[in-house]
Amino acid sequence: SIIARSAWTLGFDAGMQYQISVPPGVQPGQRIQANVGGQMVQVQVPLNLGPDRLVRITVPAAAPPPQPQQFRVTVPPGCGAGSVFQANVGGRLVQITVPPGQGPGSQLMVNAPPPGPAAPQYAPPQPR
Repeated sequence: SIIARSAWTLGFDAGMQYQISVPPGVQPGQRIQANVGGQMVQVQVPLNLGPDRLVRITVPAAAPPPQPQQFRVTVPPGCGAGSVFQANVGGRLVQITVPPGQGPGSQLMVNAPPPGPAAPQYAPPQPR
């Protein structure tokens, strides 16, 4: 694969700009794949450039990973530090361990569980 020769920052939101050398045998208008900053991207060679010429591309800045949504959960009666209880968090039933120093009525901030497959549905056996 082709590896970009240089990189410089355009600005926080603009991303990074790279120069890629068009490899021998590649014609104007053809698409090539290049390793740009550790990310594989497809680049179309401009119609006015041929082999051994430099193509300048801008790779957009990566979006920051999404922050997990948090929910407030109340520790139920009878649950002290170290106890485990179930709560509906973001539409999913999760198990929560009561942290030290917390007890019944305490408010806990809990991250929503990552998306995953739905819980399996029970299907009764079919008569034969």
